[in-house]
Amino acid sequence: MPNSVPLPGPSRIALLGATGNTGRLVLQKLLDSSDISFGINIYVRSRAKLEIQDCLADVGTIICTLGENENVPGVTVMEDFARATINALSTLQSKTKDSIKPRLIMLSSATLNPRFAAARPALLHWMIRNAFDKPYNDLIKAQNMLLAVPDLLFVTLIQPNALVEEDSTGCVVSTEFAHMACSYEDLAEGFLHVFTSASLQSLPRVGISSARAENVILYAPFVLGKVFRGLAFQLIPGYWQIEYWITARLQSCRGSKKEN
Repeated sequence: MPNSVPLPGPSRIALLGATGNTGRLVLQKLLDSSDISFGINIYVRSRAKLEIQDCLADVGTIICTLGENENVPGVTVMEDFARATINALSTLQSKTKDSIKPRLIMLSSATLNPRFAAARPALLHWMIRNAFDKPYNDLIKAQNMLLAVPDLLFVTLIQPNALVEEDSTGCVVSTEFAHMACSYEDLAEGFLHVFTSASLQSLPRVGISSARAENVILYAPFVLGKVFRGLAFQLIPGYWQIEYWITARLQSCRGSKKEN
């Protein structure tokens, strides 16, 4: 069940994915925003059961920070979210004559923005696209589903490149480009900026980056490491299963040593 802060009407927000790296920071920034007043419905992802009708009732904005980074078969996190959201909003709209048409601010990827991707060398773009093929395909399905129902909601896609765990160096918001990387802190700041800024209210796609990532060289080793790993998952049969098995064994051994 979603947790909520009582406040009726379109000033309510539904936040999906509040326990993830991005979602936790977005929630904290929303709670720290003293200059705006809104209620928050919080929904935590459940792979087994995604029922969000109560969470989406009477909200003006839906913020979705769900996503998957691992290039493994069977990824349906975003497709499940899209289907559940569409079903919930359709039901709510049929029940309420004057139902609210919410705005969805949704985590996407700069790789799926042709304008942003055009700045990359073609080979690098192919490598990145294939290194994360499974989650990208899941995201594409979800986006197509949600963009196909403009009568239910308006969608703004938040599109960063590689996400990194580091301190904020300044959030860069643009419709023209996205730097190579974005910290989770800056991404959360970008979500808040898109939510609160009147000039960004009607934009369908927004790139979010960290200011430090303007220097490509600083992030090249990290990005290439992630890309080569993802390509191994994609192109070498059974590689991801072997890596997962080895990782699980190592974690088990470490746990046994701590107990001893």
